[in-house]
Amino acid sequence: MNETEIYARIRGAGLRGVGDLQEGAKDPAIHVAPENLLGVLRFLRHDDECVMDMLHNVSAVERADAFEVWYHLCSLEKHHSITLWTNVAKPEEGVTDSWHPSVPSAVSIYQSADWHEREQWDLLGVHFEGHPDLRRILLPEEWIGFPLRKTYVYPQEFGGVPLELDAKPMYEREEGEPVTTGAPAREAGQPLNQPPSEKSKRPHAGGKAPPKKKEAAAAKGSGSKADSTASSKGDGDDAAAKAAKLAAIKAKMAKSKDGKGGKSKGDDKQGKDG
Repeated sequence: MNETEIYARIRGAGLRGVGDLQEGAKDPAIHVAPENLLGVLRFLRHDDECVMDMLHNVSAVERADAFEVWYHLCSLEKHHSITLWTNVAKPEEGVTDSWHPSVPSAVSIYQSADWHEREQWDLLGVHFEGHPDLRRILLPEEWIGFPLRKTYVYPQEFGGVPLELDAKPMYEREEGEPVTTGAPAREAGQPLNQPPSEKSKRPHAGGKAPPKKKEAAAAKGSGSKADSTASSKGDGDDAAAKAAKLAAIKAKMAKSKDGKGGKSKGDDKQGKDG
C-alpha cells in the first residue's frame, strides 16, 4: 500500500482526530490530534492490511507557534510506511522551562518509543503522558533547561567545569576561584564560543586538500612502473654478467683440455674404428 491508500484505510475506519495527508513532503505525513494519537497508532499496528509493526523513530521540533512530534512507522511484513505528526500550541504568555508540551506516550503500543521519547524530553522538554520512566537520556538529571529549545541559554559552566573553550582551565585556577571567560553573557540560542584551532602540521594541511584517490592511485602506479622498469633493467644486467662469467669458464676449460692434449670421447671412438 502507498501513503494515499493507507490514509484512505484510516479514514475508512472512522477514526477521530485524523487530519489531512501532506502528500508533497518527502515523507508523506498524516496529522493527528494529540488526544486521538494512540487510537490511530493502535489501528495501524493491528489492522490486517496496515500491520505497522515497527516504530523506528520519534522526533520533535519547535516551530514559531507550536511544538510538533513526529512518528515514523513501517511494516516489515507489508513493506510500506507512513508518518504521523501531532502538535501542541505554545502558550500566549510564551515558553518557559516550567512549561512542557504534553502528548500521550506510545510505549504501551511500541516498546521502541521508550528511548526516543526520553530523548525528546531531554532536549526539547516534551512531556509524554504515561511514559514508564520519563527521565533524561543524554544529559545528567541535574541539567537545567532543554538545549534544543529556541529560548535556551547555554551555560558557561556546569559543576565547576567550564564549557567555554576560552575559559581558564581548572588546573590553572585557585581553589574556589570562579570560572571566568571575560565574554559577555550569550543570548538565547547563541552557540558556545569555539575559537578556531591551530592549523595542523600534518601533510596536506593548511588549506591543501589531500590527493584524490585516482591521483594517488596514478602516482602509486607510476612509481610501481618505474620500480618495475628499474628492477627489470637490473635483472637484465645480472643475467648478462652471469652469461659472460659462464662463457669465460667454458673457454678456460676448453683451453685447459687443449693444453693437456686431451681428446674427446668422439675422437677416441673414431681412432678405434680406424
